[in-house]
Amino acid sequence: TSLGRQAGVQLSFAPTATAGRMTAGFSGTASVEAALAAILAGTGLSYQIGPNDVIVVTAPLGEEIAAVTGGLYLGSVVIYGDRSAATLEDSRASVAIVSGQPVDAPPVQTRTQSFTRMANVQAGDWTTSGFVIRGVNSEGFVPGGAGAPLASFYLDGVQQTTEGTRLGQRGMFDVEQVEVYRGPQSTMSGRAALAGALYMRSVRPDFTRSGAVQVTVGTNGRRQIGLAFGDRLSESLAYRISAEYSEVQSDLDFSSYQHLARYDDFVTGDYSTVRGQVLWQPFDNEGTEVLVTLSRSTDSPTSNDIAGPGWSSTAPGYDARRGDIWGSILPDYYRGLGLTELPAFQELREGEVFNFGVEITHDITDTLRFTSMTGLSRSVTDRGSINLGTPGAFLYTDGQFTYVTGSQEFRFNYDDGDLRWVAGLYASRLHNESWRESMLLSFDQSETAMDLENYALFGEIGYRFAPAWTIIAGGRFDWIRQSETSHYAVNGVATTTSTSSYADAVFLPSLALQYEVSPNHTISFGYQQGYRPGGSGVRSSDGFQFTYDQETAHNLEFTWRGRLLNDRLRIGASLFHQDWRNQQVEVVTDPTHPVPRSTSIIVNAGRSTSYGAELEMAWAVNDSLDLVGSLGLLHTRFDDFVLGTWGIDYSGLPFPNAPERTLSLGFRWQGDSGWHAAGAINHASSSMSRLEQGVPIPVTLDGYTTVDAEIGYTFRDGPTLTAYATNLFDTEYFTYEAGPGVLATLGARREVGLRLDYRF
Repeated sequence: TSLGRQAGVQLSFAPTATAGRMTAGFSGTASVEAALAAILAGTGLSYQIGPNDVIVVTAPLGEEIAAVTGGLYLGSVVIYGDRSAATLEDSRASVAIVSGQPVDAPPVQTRTQSFTRMANVQAGDWTTSGFVIRGVNSEGFVPGGAGAPLASFYLDGVQQTTEGTRLGQRGMFDVEQVEVYRGPQSTMSGRAALAGALYMRSVRPDFTRSGAVQVTVGTNGRRQIGLAFGDRLSESLAYRISAEYSEVQSDLDFSSYQHLARYDDFVTGDYSTVRGQVLWQPFDNEGTEVLVTLSRSTDSPTSNDIAGPGWSSTAPGYDARRGDIWGSILPDYYRGLGLTELPAFQELREGEVFNFGVEITHDITDTLRFTSMTGLSRSVTDRGSINLGTPGAFLYTDGQFTYVTGSQEFRFNYDDGDLRWVAGLYASRLHNESWRESMLLSFDQSETAMDLENYALFGEIGYRFAPAWTIIAGGRFDWIRQSETSHYAVNGVATTTSTSSYADAVFLPSLALQYEVSPNHTISFGYQQGYRPGGSGVRSSDGFQFTYDQETAHNLEFTWRGRLLNDRLRIGASLFHQDWRNQQVEVVTDPTHPVPRSTSIIVNAGRSTSYGAELEMAWAVNDSLDLVGSLGLLHTRFDDFVLGTWGIDYSGLPFPNAPERTLSLGFRWQGDSGWHAAGAINHASSSMSRLEQGVPIPVTLDGYTTVDAEIGYTFRDGPTLTAYATNLFDTEYFTYEAGPGVLATLGARREVGLRLDYRF
């Protein structure tokens, strides 16, 4: 596995082939074949180079096994988010993995597309919202995350801000893989994450020259290009640079916005990423690596909101796909005030994210490794209205979020076979600033600044006390301190200027028992406590100070990982039950206020329960055909959830955006002649739309099924040309709806195009 990482090649071997065998190892500079031969010397193992340059390592009986399996093995999957395991087989976490490489079945173009291949994972209901794990949004029920999101996002090890998660790196070009960990993540990682964590890892530098080119053209003006190149600078220094840009034109009707200054930007959805990495492996110490990453991403998605027949008397209905909801189909209330349009309510959000990371790993001994991860992420999101800068516009809004996160993690990993432990120290500081100006009934100005410090000690220890039994115990001591200042003014006269602060400390335990049924099958059962810190805030409309308590979850989880059919079929399954307490909810206390959001506060609401299962599999059927699949089952319920302000009782309802079933089945066929084909069916059952003030029972969204397909040809020693279609049958579905029949957010529509890939 280490050789594969350093050389940037795919090594495939069965765990049963290497079990109990030792190698003298290898150090120095050599070709991949020479290094592998040295590592296998004296072990009785051999290797061969298979299709797509995959190197297959076999045991002495490999010839007999090959006669049965066709020489096929599912290689070990390297994972990055689980601090206690290097491969998927060793992890007891419920983790979903999607590769970013174009040879996977079928490939995905964006981070949100990868969620369709995962069990119990979805994109957020709006284009600028978080992601959903087991029915819980990464931001919880507090838009923007209020400083501490429920789920963390790490990009090349760098912890992302809330806005960086919403409008950060979107493309999957030159990305190795995406990993989503479901359930609390507290005892083995930096920031405590109550709902789970998302890890996105780009292709690392290696010491051989390599590169990639990808060009895509498609319907609705889809244009995408990606370029990557890497090489060695010396025997100990390598680099890789990559860049990606993509744009698409919205297929919705925004006709009454055409005269506005920012119309072209509004109807064009685009994103870009530029990234550079340098890998240093000191020549005299192959056990040390330093990886430096610097990247810049931009993202400006289009709006997918459309008006329904209940939006206004002039709205033609959903079939017309009118997205100019604040244009000529203005709601009747505002038309009664003499307005013909009100584009000040239509925001254009454009995000920019800078990331800097330094990851240092050092093998102190053969069993003890030290890791240092330093990260800095800065996100800036502009949120001005679409008419900003339009001559003669007198009603407008403008604003900006600036979030900065700096983090440092030190970690030790020990593994001698019977004893395995992780111990770490984590520190971070968040500084969030936001300002907003609105010229509506009055000229309103608001400014908010928030600082959050977080320090933690975390660790986990596993001990094999019997030949097949391992007990695992862990804990985390977490300390946070938060302070916030707020300023609000109307027509230049300050109405509130206030500060608030909050501090909290908590201990989070975990306990698990693992049993190795056989070398290819492992089961485990464990308990993990999740935590989201409480906090304080200021109601900007009148300076009212409020505090809210910490949110907690108690998670029981059973997992099974197995390999069947002579290691050609890999299966992972999880059962879970989670008890939620004191969920944090944002409440608008005065919806009649000219700026209703300025009257919002955060409160704690009751208890909730969620339970379900995940099943994911990969099957190498034969030399040409691979199958992948996932199934998610989920039941969620608010046991005690009453909003006293409105007298609304949500008790008994499910979580919003939490379908009870998610299903994905995919295949990839690779012919000997160069042709290939791939496809996937993705299904999500019905779910409830998001909770909104004054709505006692939110709308139920219909379930939907989409189909992705592609067919292509690889020229000998040359590029691959692929024709693709996402949502092939143009299935219409909503990810959000108010009303019913008032306003809805459309899911991704059909896209058909051609993609050219060349890798060397």
